[in-house]
Amino acid sequence: MPEIKLKHVVSCSTEDSTHKADNLLSSDTYRKWKAARPGEKQISVILQFEKEEQVHSIDIGNEGSAFIEVLVGNSSAVRDQDYEVLLVTSSFMSPTESRSGTNMNRVRFFGPNQLQKSTAQEKWDKVKIVCSQPYSKNIAYGLAFVKFHSPPDKNDPPPTSSPKLTKLGQFRVKDESPSSGHSLQPGSLFFSRENATKSSTSLKGKSATPKHKPSPVSTPSPSTAKGNTVSESLQQVIYSCGELSLSFLIISTASPVQKAADRKRESEPKTKQKAKSQEEQQVPFTRLMEGVVFVLSGFQNPFRGELREKALEMGAKYRPDWTPDATHLICAFANTPKYSQVKSAGGIIVRKDWVLDCHKRKQKISYKRYLMDGPESSSESEMEVDDEKERKQKKAATEGTVVKDEDPYGGSTDENTDAEAEEDHPIPELPDFLSGKHFFLYGKFPNNDRRLLLRYIVAFNGVIEDYMTEKVQFVVTSEGWHDSFEDALMENTNLNFVKPDWIYAISARQKMLPYQPYTVVP
Repeated sequence: MPEIKLKHVVSCSTEDSTHKADNLLSSDTYRKWKAARPGEKQISVILQFEKEEQVHSIDIGNEGSAFIEVLVGNSSAVRDQDYEVLLVTSSFMSPTESRSGTNMNRVRFFGPNQLQKSTAQEKWDKVKIVCSQPYSKNIAYGLAFVKFHSPPDKNDPPPTSSPKLTKLGQFRVKDESPSSGHSLQPGSLFFSRENATKSSTSLKGKSATPKHKPSPVSTPSPSTAKGNTVSESLQQVIYSCGELSLSFLIISTASPVQKAADRKRESEPKTKQKAKSQEEQQVPFTRLMEGVVFVLSGFQNPFRGELREKALEMGAKYRPDWTPDATHLICAFANTPKYSQVKSAGGIIVRKDWVLDCHKRKQKISYKRYLMDGPESSSESEMEVDDEKERKQKKAATEGTVVKDEDPYGGSTDENTDAEAEEDHPIPELPDFLSGKHFFLYGKFPNNDRRLLLRYIVAFNGVIEDYMTEKVQFVVTSEGWHDSFEDALMENTNLNFVKPDWIYAISARQKMLPYQPYTVVP
């Protein structure tokens, strides 16, 4: 894959007097770009390509950064909103490595499967690299090198095949070429279904005479055929084994039950068929959130990147900060700076479950069910009325009738009768605050705390692991820090050690809370 040449540095937020941003232009020298001083919250650099190119893969050499994100834009890009995300924020150092200053020069290669597909398919001439190191204030971090590659040329010669092996030691390898003679190949006993249907249609116009006479098949006499209106379908099933082929003609007659079903199917109203066709025309998965411009607040990587990726797959657009064209703020918890900004501006604030449920069910769900603090401009009764109207419209579509909008306040105000009170209502679903999170309970817990923790985690859609596997993200313990936790972090850098109070607080407040205040530290 040809390497994309970098022309010059457009701008950078900070640079060391020795390790300047211009060092990234000559990737063969592997000279570093570092921040001017340690402890900077975030640094960025904008590089210019020689011409517009399509980015196929990226090679990044780290220099003390915990997270690195790559965005792309065109020459007209001036603000942060003008850039599109090409590589979501990726982890290069764990918290333990950042504090100890180890593994600062990790190299990672990102292929086309790890880049944003919609962004990677277009051409760009600017790239913005954003680095951050929130775990250590003593490191002047940056980049060691970065390389961008364009897609391989179509004119490149294909890789040459390796020479055929004919002898292995003193043993001679059997020749498996087609010219070596007839052999029983996998799948040669049966034709595919497509070939069978093609051969059956070709036999409808003319009769075929097989080489080997088939066994006589009883056919109805002309007098019988005239008396009975029998629909006959001619099928041919061909079994092939070696050079032998047997052809069978199977004549199937339709039973009176089948004919009655055909008549009933033909007599169905056209409105029912139209309703079925409307149900079949569903919105494509890649357009479920078309028109949604979302902003994230309160989430941390890697879950932040996964949530953003799922929304982008469904056709939504992402903005780092709230802009006039933004429509939804997906918030982890209330009282964040973005939450206050959007609430004062009258924007829509929803929980993460809206994106997760739409992605899981592969259908667009109304955001009103996932509002952060309840509906702002409409009450819960109006939401229930909207849901009831939607159900009635679907039912009317299937029955071919038109239902007029009913006044929700036009009915009787009398109390419900006993018959109405006895109607069954669906059991409300439990909140899935811990969806996608894997837990491991370590050590001993006082009284009945272990059983209570298991109930809460399972009820909130979390997963309990019996052993310390790679899937574990949170270790819940009431014994404080243990020396074995350091070894566990070396094996799995995504581990977080928390107190049981975090789970209890989520259950008490009935919403997702950040785990950082409940972290177990040495």
